[in-house]
Amino acid sequence: MTDLEQIKERIDIVELIQSYLRLQKAGMNYKGLCPFHNEKTPSFMVSPSRQIWHCFGCSLGGDAFKFLMQIEGLEFKEALERLAKRAGIQLKHFNREAVSEKTKLYEVSELAAKFFEKQLGESENGKKALEYLKERGLKNETISQWRLGYAPNTWNSLKSFLKNAGFSEKEIYAAGLSVKKEEGNYYDRFRGRIMFPISDINSQVVGFTGRIFEQLTGEIEGGKYINTPQTLIYDKSKVLYGLDKAKMDIRKSNRVIAVEGNMDVIMSHQAGVKNVVASSGTALTNQHLRILKRYTQNLDLCFDEDSAGETATKRGIDLALSQGFNIGVANISAKDPADLIKENPKEWIATSAKSQPIIKFYIVKALENHDSTTALGKKNISLEVLPMIKLVENKVEQAHWLDELSQKLKVDQKVLVKAMAETKTGVRRQETEKEFENLEPSPRLLLEETLLALLLKMPQKSEELNPEEFEIFQDKLYNSVFERLKMGETLFSQPFSYEDNLRLELIKFKSDEYFGDLEEKDLENEISRLIKSLKKELILGKIKDLEIKIKEAKNQEEVSPLLQQVQKFSNKLSSLN
Repeated sequence: MTDLEQIKERIDIVELIQSYLRLQKAGMNYKGLCPFHNEKTPSFMVSPSRQIWHCFGCSLGGDAFKFLMQIEGLEFKEALERLAKRAGIQLKHFNREAVSEKTKLYEVSELAAKFFEKQLGESENGKKALEYLKERGLKNETISQWRLGYAPNTWNSLKSFLKNAGFSEKEIYAAGLSVKKEEGNYYDRFRGRIMFPISDINSQVVGFTGRIFEQLTGEIEGGKYINTPQTLIYDKSKVLYGLDKAKMDIRKSNRVIAVEGNMDVIMSHQAGVKNVVASSGTALTNQHLRILKRYTQNLDLCFDEDSAGETATKRGIDLALSQGFNIGVANISAKDPADLIKENPKEWIATSAKSQPIIKFYIVKALENHDSTTALGKKNISLEVLPMIKLVENKVEQAHWLDELSQKLKVDQKVLVKAMAETKTGVRRQETEKEFENLEPSPRLLLEETLLALLLKMPQKSEELNPEEFEIFQDKLYNSVFERLKMGETLFSQPFSYEDNLRLELIKFKSDEYFGDLEEKDLENEISRLIKSLKKELILGKIKDLEIKIKEAKNQEEVSPLLQQVQKFSNKLSSLN
C-alpha cells in the first residue's frame, strides 16, 4: 500500500474538515457553509462514505488532500506531509533534500519555541521571568501548555543555537527570528523578552510575540511588544492567537469571544472560558472574520474603553456586521480580562457568558457623549450610529435598532431611514467578496458538470445526442466520459489519473445527491434544458470572438464574411430561444 493510500485510509475527512468549520449532519452526509465563497445557505457537503467534499455552490471539491491544499494554500507535497503527521505515518519516500521552504520555516520556528521554553526554566533571567508569570496569575501547567518562554538579553544566543542545529542564517531570517544589519550581518530579533509562541490552526508554531521584561537591567530596543514580521508561514491578518486551542469550544458553544492580548486569552482558558481568541495585535480583518465564520456567526468583543472608539477597531466591527455576524460587547470592571481573572475569575466567567448587542453599546455610548435634546447632539448621535445600523444585514434587526434610535432621539423613524440611506459606511461589501473572485468556476463548467451528473443517471440519453452536440463538453475529461457513455462503456472501464478520478467521484456525488430521486421524465427535461443552455453559451462565445475579429479587421472586405457568420449564429440563438 502506498503512502497516499495509507493516509487516506487513516484520515477521517469529516473529522479533518470539522477542525476548520462547523458541519451539521444531513442524512448520510454532513453540510456547512462553504469556506471558499460567500453564501448564506449551506451548500458545502462532506461524504463520509466516499471520503470526499463538494460545494454545490462554487463547484470546488476533492478529498482530504485537496481540502487542506485549498484552505491552507499548500502545495500537494506539503499537504501530504501534514496529513501523514496527522495520521501517524512515516513517509517511506520522503526526500529531505526536497523539503519545501515552508516546511523549513515550520521546523526552525518549532526549534526556536523549544529554545525559549528551555531558557524560561533554566537560565537565571528566565527563572525571574517565570516567577513574574506566576505573579500575573499563571499556573505551571498553563505556562507549559501555552509553551511560554524567555529570549535571553543577548545578540546571538538563538541564532547560534539554530545554526548549530543545521539551519542557515537565511532560513533563520526568513522565519522572522533575526534582523539583518546594513552591513549584512544578522542578530536576534527577540532579546530580553517573555515569549508567546503563535500557532496556526494545526498547532504549528508560525511566529512569536515578545513582551519586554521590565525587571531586566539595560536598555532594550523596540516597544513593549514585538511581533514576528510577515513571513511565508505567518500573516498576522490571518492568524488568531489561541484558535487552535479554542476551536472546539467555539463550535460547542456556537460563540467566540475576541479579546486584545495574549495574556487575556491564556488567563481566560485557565479560568475555564475557552472559546476565546485574540487577533495578534491588530484589528479584526476580513481574513480573521472569514476564519471565525467557519465555526460560528456569534462574535462577542471584549475591549477597554480606549480601544472601543479607535478607527481600526470600529472598522473591524463594521466588517463583521457586513458579513452577518451577531456581535456583542462584554463589559468588564477591570482594565482587561487578565486582570479581572486574577482578581475574580468567577466574575469573568459570569461576564463572558452574557453580552450587550454592539448597536446597543454604540447607541448608549453616543448618548453619553452628546446631548440628545439638542439639534446638534441628535445630528452627531445619528452620524455615529446610523452607519453601523446600515451594515446590519437582517432587515428586521435593522428596523429594531432604527426604532430604538428613533425613540431615544424623538425623531420620526422615516427621517432616520432617509438619513441612513444617504450615510456612507466606510466599508464596501465588495471588500468581503473580492478574495473569492478567483475561486468561482466559469458558468459553462458548472453547466457541463451538471449535465454529466444527469447523464450518469440516464446514460442512454448520451446516444441520442447528434454529432453537432458532441462539442458541448469543452472540458477534456467530461468529453472523454461522455464519449464512453455514448459508446455504452462503463465509467471506469479504462483507468483515469488520480486527479481525474477525484473529479469523477465528485460528479457521481453530485449525481446521487441532487438527482438520485428524479423521475425519468424530469431527468429528460432537465437534460434537454441543460443542452440548450450549453448551446447558447457556445454560440454566444463564438459571436463574441467574431465581434473581436470585426473590430480588428482592416477593411470592409474582411468585415462582410464575419458579419455573415454573426448573423448565422444569431439565427441559431433565436431558434433556441
